Amino acid sequence: MTALLDVTGNTRVEPEVEQKAQKKQYDWRYENSINLGKEALDIDGEYNQWRTNSSLANFQECLYHVNEMNMNYHLSNELHYHFLFYSVRKGKRFQSKKNKQEETDKKAKEDLLSLIQEYYKYNIVKAKQALKILTKEQISTIKEKLEKGGSK
Repeated sequence: MTALLDVTGNTRVEPEVEQKAQKKQYDWRYENSINLGKEALDIDGEYNQWRTNSSLANFQECLYHVNEMNMNYHLSNELHYHFLFYSVRKGKRFQSKKNKQEETDKKAKEDLLSLIQEYYKYNIVKAKQALKILTKEQISTIKEKLEKGGSK
């Protein structure tokens, strides 16, 4: 095996490659117990107030409780957890992939309606009616004509 030389002609010492430690996955047991649990858990150092608030804030029935905890950020992890555990009604709150797909489909339809409104100068009611009768070729033509360019 040949030794590698650096610029000065001395043998080069290769730095040891540090292996990245695998990131520990977050344990969702606290959020699951708030949503589904019958008994409160003991809080340890893994509890994260921000993550709990963030995961529950996606649901309308939890929004007021989460907002209250955001205003009282100075509370300990234990008080934070117990408030949410005893105040949030138990139920399944998991956003499925189907819901995410429906959201993207809804967004695409809204974008298409806004294009039709701009192209034909229609209100929303007439744009919905026009969308039903337009062909794919006509829609692609409208998209091409209204494309403004630039980065999106």
